[in-house]
Amino acid sequence: MFDCPVDYSAKMLSPRLLLSQCIPMFSLAHAFPLSITLAGRRIDSQVPETIHEIWKNPSDTLSILLIIGGDIVLKALAQLSGRRLVPVAFSFGWVAYSFNTLMSVYGDGHLMPPADYSAKLFNADSGFGRDNRSWALGRLLRDFELEQQPLPANVALCITVFKASDSGTAGVPDLDRWWWGGVATIVLQLCVSAIPFGLYGDWSIFLVTVAGTILALVTGALPQWRREKWACRRESKKVFLLTGGNGTRNVMVIFSNGKGLDLEDLAGAESPMHAWYLLLVGGLGMLQNAFAAGAHRPIGTSGVHLEKVREFRGKKVMHALMDFEVAYPKKCQPLLREFFPGNLRQAEEKWWAGDRTDYDEERRKKYSEKYVQQPNLVKLSKSK
Repeated sequence: MFDCPVDYSAKMLSPRLLLSQCIPMFSLAHAFPLSITLAGRRIDSQVPETIHEIWKNPSDTLSILLIIGGDIVLKALAQLSGRRLVPVAFSFGWVAYSFNTLMSVYGDGHLMPPADYSAKLFNADSGFGRDNRSWALGRLLRDFELEQQPLPANVALCITVFKASDSGTAGVPDLDRWWWGGVATIVLQLCVSAIPFGLYGDWSIFLVTVAGTILALVTGALPQWRREKWACRRESKKVFLLTGGNGTRNVMVIFSNGKGLDLEDLAGAESPMHAWYLLLVGGLGMLQNAFAAGAHRPIGTSGVHLEKVREFRGKKVMHALMDFEVAYPKKCQPLLREFFPGNLRQAEEKWWAGDRTDYDEERRKKYSEKYVQQPNLVKLSKSK
């Protein structure tokens, strides 16, 4: 189509020169930014040196890490708070958490985060129900459901009865591996931060770690955490029904017996040198914060000390509710309205009205089940 006036016996040309000679009608060919060249190009030797310096002393990375992870620190504090010593290790997220806390204190005035697990609480005697807004109560239900063995496919509803236990003081959480893990992490951080002090005489990392740890422990020891986490009356005698709502498969029935917390109140509450060592200290703290924030913990660590009494399982939700009603009369009405907000079948209405013979006989024949007729294992008491 056209003749290319290029002497191929000449030395190798760059692509730009080839284009300008082979395509003379394209006057702007030399302006094309080609990334592949045939001629050699000098590589900036400062790039690998810069990367090497970053890996040797990642001080620039620290400034970025210090502004992330604030939410994790907040949840870790909420999880472990309740005692004077709250072992939430110093980590990168504390800088972001500090600014967020200042904003919260001058805003709604709360330290505790909002509930992160959906739950509903009912008073078994009055039938009054409310959506849960308490972090501690939501985590109580979440940890109970995670602690349970997976329910068989033929179990539609499981009702588990608890009573307030004397094993601990209400509002004072038990110590578990996550609490002790926080203590171990703090000790490990101090040991790591002391390495540059001992090897190079650089005490700045150790100073930062000690100061950060002290401030973290002081923050966790504030009485406001305990007041917000268990903002309720003590020595309650009420009976509570705690569930995720209609469509969930677990219900917790809690008899306070004059020793527990009033959960009804609770539901409504609300660049230095040797930077690798500092990076390791902050990384250890961030790992501990992350694990503590999302950990599944025993029920006693929530500050609500319970003793399991019995359990009701039914192949149908209605059957589990009926079994619970037989064992604990007049305590199931809030659950019946929650799980069956519409009209009941005629046979079911007769059963709940007191005429139970026909329905019980039909259930024995159809489902090979028998109602639990054991006496109450929990002494009932009148509500306050």
